[in-house]
Amino acid sequence: MKTATMFHKAFPLRCAVMMAAGLVAAMGSAQLAEAADADQSEAASTIVDRTTPAMPFDPAADFGDWQTRLRKRLVDILALPAGPHGPLDARIERQEKNEQYTLDRLEFTSEPGEVVPGYLLLPKNGQPPYPVMICLQGHSPGMHISIGRANTQRDQRSIDGGRDIAVQAVARGWAAFAIEQRGFGERAEKGVACRDASLRALHCGRPITGGRVLDVMRAIDLIESRTDLDERRVGCMGNSAGGTVTFYAACVEPRIRLAVVSCAFCPFAHSWLALPARCACGYLPGIYAVADMPDLAGLIAPRHLLVVAATRDSLAPVESVQRGFQTVQAAFQAAGVPDHARLVVGDGGHQFYPEIAWPVIQAVLESW
Repeated sequence: MKTATMFHKAFPLRCAVMMAAGLVAAMGSAQLAEAADADQSEAASTIVDRTTPAMPFDPAADFGDWQTRLRKRLVDILALPAGPHGPLDARIERQEKNEQYTLDRLEFTSEPGEVVPGYLLLPKNGQPPYPVMICLQGHSPGMHISIGRANTQRDQRSIDGGRDIAVQAVARGWAAFAIEQRGFGERAEKGVACRDASLRALHCGRPITGGRVLDVMRAIDLIESRTDLDERRVGCMGNSAGGTVTFYAACVEPRIRLAVVSCAFCPFAHSWLALPARCACGYLPGIYAVADMPDLAGLIAPRHLLVVAATRDSLAPVESVQRGFQTVQAAFQAAGVPDHARLVVGDGGHQFYPEIAWPVIQAVLESW
């Protein structure tokens, strides 16, 4: 009797499985993919609809108090370790000298077990101490893209997309500090993709984005230790994943006076919570339950924020970027610096647009 009861309880499930198998046999692969996309889109919309950020920007609230509370929550979400972080143990070696700049290879320790390699480019024009631009690559073979070095055709395509940002910076009088991000290039574990490294980090309670932000903060500690670099004039820039880290670093690190966020700013509903899913490295536990990305941008005020978007960027749709930027403008208005937030839009895809970004960057530098 017990066996019969179990059979009858399981029978509907078996029938469902058999019916599903028949459906699969009857449907073409394109139809199945379309059905799956529809189901996933509905699921993603449900997640967004049932989540209400607890700490959005409110023009009627006390701006300073809101910033303080939200920044503390973000520091917790990023799982940034409290200082002091230990000695930098910086090592530096001259690698190149040309008519435009010198290039040094360096390394420093951001926290125990994490050695950060980088390149420091110093301009031949101008006088020290130089303003410093920290340069972050996104999902790419590594930081050598920032200094315009192509090892493969893929590297060259990346450089052609305006991603040699350290060379661009030093040509305009900045010292450029390109650092290797966790999970990429020289810091990638053999056979381990960024996604997998990120999931491992999450399993250990440390989102990899938080680790990358910490590396930027420690890079500024190194900048402060050098007399030829001006710690009072520090910017940070990056495209895609580099822009994401730039954004969060500027939200929590007041020493960053200019954040250049390229193809990385967008309301979460149309970026990290949209389909297809992005790399795991950009997901932060509970962030949308606290605030949306346009709200978080208010943490950068009264410092400077430049958002670079693109007309054909499927990962950060320009219409959503523009709508989200209205919240950014309102927050910077509340901070009394409406002109410190700018949005420029390039005509193209998911890349950096030097021709429209650098005039704004240089105008900020001249204002310091």
